[in-house]
Amino acid sequence: MVDSSSTQVADMRSNPKVAVAVRAKIEKELIKGIVHLARHKEFYGHIVQQLQKVYVSSEDSCKTAGVGRIAGERFIKMYFNVDFFTDILASAGDREKGWAQMLAVIEHEICHIIFGHLFLHFADRTRGSVAEDCVVNSLIPKNTLPGEYVHPENYGLPLNKSAMWYYAHLQDNPEYKKQCAEGKLGIGGVLSNVMSGHSKWEDLKDDLVAKEFAKDIVRKAQDLCGKNYGNIPGEIIDQIENLLKKERAIVPWGKVLRMFCASCAESNLDYTVKRISKRFATRPGTRKEDVLNLAVAVDTSGSISDQMLKIFFNEIRWIWKNGAKITVYEADCRVCATYPFKGKFTGKVHGRGGTELEPALKEVEGKHDAVVYFTDFYAPKIEKRYRIPTLWVLTTELEKSEWPVKWGKHIKIDDGKAVAV
Repeated sequence: MVDSSSTQVADMRSNPKVAVAVRAKIEKELIKGIVHLARHKEFYGHIVQQLQKVYVSSEDSCKTAGVGRIAGERFIKMYFNVDFFTDILASAGDREKGWAQMLAVIEHEICHIIFGHLFLHFADRTRGSVAEDCVVNSLIPKNTLPGEYVHPENYGLPLNKSAMWYYAHLQDNPEYKKQCAEGKLGIGGVLSNVMSGHSKWEDLKDDLVAKEFAKDIVRKAQDLCGKNYGNIPGEIIDQIENLLKKERAIVPWGKVLRMFCASCAESNLDYTVKRISKRFATRPGTRKEDVLNLAVAVDTSGSISDQMLKIFFNEIRWIWKNGAKITVYEADCRVCATYPFKGKFTGKVHGRGGTELEPALKEVEGKHDAVVYFTDFYAPKIEKRYRIPTLWVLTTELEKSEWPVKWGKHIKIDDGKAVAV
């Protein structure tokens, strides 16, 4: 443990040899703190252990501690500013208090990962950062937070609200407006160092791979501790469960795809060296496989809401997980985009114009074993019957007599249920 006197800290900053020795001690203290977390708050410990630890000095953009990455890097890391932790341990007055403050800072950063704050978008970045710190500091005892810090009670706001809630309620908050007017949150302000821990988030905002990586960190930590989370707040446990909650399929795709395989899948011949040809008594022989080459058409017209698109693509993901080879056709009154489905939905689609069902059907005819078409069925009638086996997955209030297509099989999804119609 470093000496608690300010004189020692001053010597450390003026003497390179002292600085190296003190830095080594601080890094050792941080490692001990992480081990302590792993013993008493198992879930937090498993989060930190999956992250590369990077030790920086006062010249770095992160003036305290932070999670994130430098632009161009691949993985999320945890950053510790050694000068900041030197000040904490030196000014705390005793080892126990210094340790409590050090652990509180580490927990603060872990909570940002669990709540997904690294990937949130705010028009006002400063207010967004304050809102996110209000969330995580609600869950940490105030007497363990070092120096100047952000806390809901400082603004007369309740604890344990979401970042979006705090963001909305801070806009006209007198104390927050006063802090902004006094420059406390700007460069050089007393709270600017607190906000600097978010400086390595900018490269992550639109990175879906990084978002899944962060979620995997939480998922793996849960698996490793077997839900024996340790002494962590109940709100954190609720957030973990929410973050990892799996969206279930509405349609029983396993059963539906078996039906398609039986009725329309092509039988492909594939060579194998493990089987002797019965005709020629030589290798390679052949084996018979059923491969479902499936087209999935998605109605992306303006009448389909963003929420319904999410439901559609969640169903598509479950079709894909059941083993079908999927090509997605996004279509409104024309086919706007075609691509192989790889298990992810970006949240963006092409189209959003009027609705016609025929362009996609013309496109997939003769190219695929079958087509699943997700639509609300608000479209002109189709006179021609296409030969490709078709399953219509509908979200519609239309009476059957008004449907644009009567042929094919129909499933209606409504209120989280699937009904054959």
